[in-house]
Amino acid sequence: MGDLKTFLLPNAPTCIVACSAAEARLWRSNTRFGAWTHITTMSDASAGKSEAEYSSDRPGRAFDSVGSGRHSMSAPESGQQHEMTVFAKRVADYLNRCIANSDFAHIVVIGAPRFLGCLRAGLADTTKRAVVLESAKNLSDLDVNAIKKYFE
Repeated sequence: MGDLKTFLLPNAPTCIVACSAAEARLWRSNTRFGAWTHITTMSDASAGKSEAEYSSDRPGRAFDSVGSGRHSMSAPESGQQHEMTVFAKRVADYLNRCIANSDFAHIVVIGAPRFLGCLRAGLADTTKRAVVLESAKNLSDLDVNAIKKYFE
């Protein structure tokens, strides 16, 4: 995969994804320098919640297996991390369906670093092979023209 600064879009149907834990916006480009058509915007309403909103009480307590000590049990995954994983899976499922239906041949993913890792985990092998550029940048708050400038 290339670098965002030197990358040229393919001259084939390509899906451009700008995503974060709160929102994913998808566009379609049929040619390297052609217009981008908005496909969809997906959002996660729970992305702005604080961790305290996911749990109402303190963690449970457990006894040590040896001795008389007790300690708190922590959740294996925070509420925010879980919501981000669920949202990333939703975006990945959408991309997997699009590649399976041959809606486009290539995918360009520009996403917030933590979200990008969750998204990558949900992509099918065929979808991963369609990804021609993956960039760990959070451009999801920029408008489409500002994002397009990265490809000119």
